Amino acid sequence: MILVQNHRQPSNGSKLLLLLFLFMTSFSSCELFKKIQDDSTDEVTNVKDDELKPIPGRRVLDPETGEYIVIEDFPVEKMDTIMWREVSTTSSPPIASSSDISIDVNPVDVLNVDDIGSEILSSYNVVLALPFLGHKFDETASELYENSLWAVNFYAGAKMALEVLDNEGVSLNVSVLDTRASSSYVGALLQTKNDIRNANLIIGPYRKDNIVQMAQYAMDRDITLVSPQGASSKITAKNPNYVQVNPTLKTHCEAIMEDVLKHYDPKNIVLVTKSKPNEKARLKYFYDAYLNSVGKEDTVMLHELIIADSESAELKDMDLMPFIELSDTTVFIVPSWSESFVYSLLRKIDDSRQEYNHIVVYGMPQWMQFDKIDYGYYEKLKVHISSAAFVDPNSDAIKQFRKKYFTKYGALPRQEAMQGYDIMLYFGRMIHKYGTKFQYYLPQDPAQELLTRYEFKPVLYNNDAGVDFYQIDHFENKFLNILKFEDYQFQKAD
Repeated sequence: MILVQNHRQPSNGSKLLLLLFLFMTSFSSCELFKKIQDDSTDEVTNVKDDELKPIPGRRVLDPETGEYIVIEDFPVEKMDTIMWREVSTTSSPPIASSSDISIDVNPVDVLNVDDIGSEILSSYNVVLALPFLGHKFDETASELYENSLWAVNFYAGAKMALEVLDNEGVSLNVSVLDTRASSSYVGALLQTKNDIRNANLIIGPYRKDNIVQMAQYAMDRDITLVSPQGASSKITAKNPNYVQVNPTLKTHCEAIMEDVLKHYDPKNIVLVTKSKPNEKARLKYFYDAYLNSVGKEDTVMLHELIIADSESAELKDMDLMPFIELSDTTVFIVPSWSESFVYSLLRKIDDSRQEYNHIVVYGMPQWMQFDKIDYGYYEKLKVHISSAAFVDPNSDAIKQFRKKYFTKYGALPRQEAMQGYDIMLYFGRMIHKYGTKFQYYLPQDPAQELLTRYEFKPVLYNNDAGVDFYQIDHFENKFLNILKFEDYQFQKAD
């Protein structure tokens, strides 16, 4: 049975996010919110009490089927449709929740202990630590605080997964805590909350500095921490309790090189970057992946195009023809997410090529977020990118999820709702199947979820005991989608 109980903290008198009251007072009551205001203003407001009360029996149009359906719990207004974008883990999160909400942890029975010390329990204590920013909530406002949307949507998807797990007989005691996207507040939670102290699994938080805090806590307390959003390789070290869902930049570079070598001749690969040291350093990931694939003997050297900052604005005087193969396909790999630089480079490549030249450009997932580039260049230059997530509109699973989500909430799911569903479903099943040390079994139990495939592998380090004596540093999902831009949209390359 899935337990999601909660009680307010009476100490600070801060106003609890109304939406979370609707989400958490019972497992079956999950209401949503009005859509956010225009991005042009800095002021963000919230939904009033009386505007979010459920209206039983409301009939609405299901956009998937074109039919009218009855929504038992209907929000006042539909929220925005899904957004395809990866959010920076170094900036302030586009979300938050309200004041901390927790459960009274139920005692659990140890049913079995396996060879690696993983305990099979009668039920598991799970903490969702998300940045709802509930202290920003204003009951007199008419809209939900904009930066709360990521956490609220993530939690809405997680709630749907909990229903599935409940039907499968997975027993979880779930606590939901607001991190407030604050290092000091997270520190206070770690010191005072029994929910975290007694957790078998923590999912969250969002910001990098908050993840670092919780990763250290998880290592010290021997609790498994699943990070949904962190993508840095420097979060923690020598911490096998840390599970990273979001692949690192190194993994993105490896996936791109693997796909390029699968389809094109290495002698026609051109690595392009600006001359800044931190950007040039990214090329090492591609060289390491290349040498690991083809071996170190008799290898063809890759071409490099290093562009000085003074030239990167327009690239007017640069001659690209020496890099373009006349009788075969030329592949430009551009590990940059500077939109102005990428735009100038694509325009220069397009101007330089002849009609008979075949050119493919590989870029980074941030290219999906660009809004100033002429997407005609993406089409003409056959742009490919790596991406941790992909929403396939033709997928039956996606269609079914959207329909269920719309039936439940009267709104279309954003990508973070699917992410919350995927993560809660997968890791709920894993801890139920393998116990408290389930992370050691992740590599043998991959799964295709809504947004991506989970293929976790241990990231190793040498403990200096010997040249080939490696131990587990942490676990990382190594699967990435390779997407191509075709017919003016990104779609699976293979």
